[in-house]
Amino acid sequence: MNVTAPFSILLVQPPTALSAGPPSTMAQVRKIFSDRSIQTHRWDAHPDGLSPIGKHVLDLLEQLSARHDTIHLVCPDEIEPAGLKDLLMVINQRRPRLRLSLSSTIDRSIESEIMTVDNDSALVQIQWHVRGPLPDVGFFKAFSGAGIWNHLVVHDADASLKTCRTIASQPNIIHSWETTGTVDRGCHANEDYGQVRPLPGRPLWQAVNDPVNRFLLVDRLTKDRVLRLRLDDDQESLYALGDALEYHFLPPDRLPAGYLDEICAMVAAGGTVATTHVRFNLERAHLIGYVQEKGVIVGNSSLKNPRPEYIQDVRRQSGLDLTGYLERGYTSVRPEYRGLGIGTRLLEGLTRRAGDRKIFSVIAEDNAATKVIAMRNRTRQVATYFSEKAGKPVGIWMPEWMIDTQEGKTS
Repeated sequence: MNVTAPFSILLVQPPTALSAGPPSTMAQVRKIFSDRSIQTHRWDAHPDGLSPIGKHVLDLLEQLSARHDTIHLVCPDEIEPAGLKDLLMVINQRRPRLRLSLSSTIDRSIESEIMTVDNDSALVQIQWHVRGPLPDVGFFKAFSGAGIWNHLVVHDADASLKTCRTIASQPNIIHSWETTGTVDRGCHANEDYGQVRPLPGRPLWQAVNDPVNRFLLVDRLTKDRVLRLRLDDDQESLYALGDALEYHFLPPDRLPAGYLDEICAMVAAGGTVATTHVRFNLERAHLIGYVQEKGVIVGNSSLKNPRPEYIQDVRRQSGLDLTGYLERGYTSVRPEYRGLGIGTRLLEGLTRRAGDRKIFSVIAEDNAATKVIAMRNRTRQVATYFSEKAGKPVGIWMPEWMIDTQEGKTS
């Protein structure tokens, strides 16, 4: 059976007066929902024998929508993965005018269910009820990429530390969550950033925990806008991540007191480099770039002076002489701020301030995602060597306009 029987459907009438822009206070948020109305419809037909189930469900939703003059519908009962897949296929084919919030289970069978979601889907939100281990993050990324809000309901028995750590580290893919019962595994805190100064306030979605209100809010403002909105420490005003970024580029000896500690902690939290020489290298860096918002460092990068033994090792293995070069690295952006172009702007700012010195970056050969970003930022691989510290081959990358003929030959 693909859906529970009877099947509940909530018909939601949002307020007729819509705000012109995103809310700036909780009072404005509360007003968005104050005049809503909800009607409950029960579909008592047993779904056994109905094939495909998706067509019958969508037919019913469209009939109810026309009858009650609304396009906002919430299905709170859980749909099994096979039923959700069937419903998604029909939605993609028919592209209804509906705006939907669905619930579905996640169990071990979900890995075998291939879900295809169109960017202009009628789906606004899916509440995933976790039954066992989480699927790969790429599963949720497909829905997030289509503009759908992923909300996880993690039951006590399945609230493992690994599950909660995955949730907390992917705020732009797994957008909100709740745990049932009394177990608190710390899903609301990213342990990797436990040594970094916390962001002010909390995400707006934590204050809007009613699934119908969250559905209306995401539909009204879009997933990306709701993700960026935070309730400030005064518990009333809102601010949007990325609206007041401040970029700074300073040599290490001119950093304000305590900032080097914070930047070292940011690099460690990023988890992409060994932290053995981070402080040593940053204290001797040519230039450090960092980004602040509301007094908190949210991203950083640097131009480092490579150590002589490193230069010698690269020259011995690849023939490329990096004497006089600057290494661009230790780039870290807080998960909540990723996707806003901060890393790119930091790298551009550092490159403009390098003077007449050439710049290179180091990217592991197996890091396909970073290579794609590097090529998008007009850099190219010019050499390869084996890093004893990383235990694998890595590449030397340079901005295209800095590559001369000799360096190009080493690629």
